[in-house]
Amino acid sequence: MKPTITEQQAREKVEAYIQAAFAVLPGSAQRKPFTRNRSECADPTDNGPQGRFEISATYEVTGLEPAKFAEYFDAVVGWWTAHDFKVLTDSRPRDRYVFARNNADAFDMSVQANDLGKFYLGATSPCVWPNGTPEPQAVEAVEPEQPVAAPPVPEPVRKPRRAPVDDEDFDRTDWTDGGTSF
Repeated sequence: MKPTITEQQAREKVEAYIQAAFAVLPGSAQRKPFTRNRSECADPTDNGPQGRFEISATYEVTGLEPAKFAEYFDAVVGWWTAHDFKVLTDSRPRDRYVFARNNADAFDMSVQANDLGKFYLGATSPCVWPNGTPEPQAVEAVEPEQPVAAPPVPEPVRKPRRAPVDDEDFDRTDWTDGGTSF
């Protein structure tokens, strides 16, 4: 039941992290918004109460040479390392995906590329209260009138966040022949 930064502060920090990591890419790179989300913390990172949200954004980065994606990944990961991020998942070279978490504030970042020549950069906040302080109903929910002993609940396994889906070719799929693209 600790105060957090506000949703607005989380949104600003997500954008600031993306902008800072984006700055290590070549001058030809351009950012194009891909997703922006506000997701309820159904599996809170700190086992806290409901009513908090994660704020995230992902950008498609255009203007990059697919042949140099490995160099761009290294540049982004280098920036993370220099700014107190720890790489938690590095699926290269099999998959072009790297996921990191900031040691100081628990913000997550990811970089991903696909065989279609798409390159994505994203960030996600930890769970935050909308206004920075616990909502009254959350406080009531964790303060029962009479203490009740309950068996310990095992900590849930945190699944990696789902990677962005590239549905740009969706409208060019012929669904009558089993999904073969034309």
